[in-house]
Amino acid sequence: MSIRFLSFSASLLVAGVVLMPTAMAADTAEKPCETDLCRSVRQSWASVRHGTSDAADWTRKQSEKGWDATKNGVSHAAHWTGRESEKGWKATKNGTKEVVHDTGAWTKRTAHDLDPRTSDKAPDAKTDASGQ
Repeated sequence: MSIRFLSFSASLLVAGVVLMPTAMAADTAEKPCETDLCRSVRQSWASVRHGTSDAADWTRKQSEKGWDATKNGVSHAAHWTGRESEKGWKATKNGTKEVVHDTGAWTKRTAHDLDPRTSDKAPDAKTDASGQ
């Protein structure tokens, strides 16, 4: 019986030790620490929490602004590139037409300067340099 008594006593002792922190925690939860140090720690922690939350919100807002600016910038760049490409293509077409026209006019003037008796028509492509 002494072994049973010892094991029963040990069980009660263990149960008491396990239950005691719970009872102590209940007492401390009801009475928050009101020392200057505890208040200072609580205020600091609240400040850190709010600061972290504010920093996260600011970062998210700035990221959204940056993403929007990037999208708008890419869109504007694409539109600008399209407009400039179109202008370049039109200028190339117009320039090519002008070059062809100027080349034809120069050929006529040169042919007339070389032989004033020729007509204002451009020389026939079928004739070679010997005139045949």
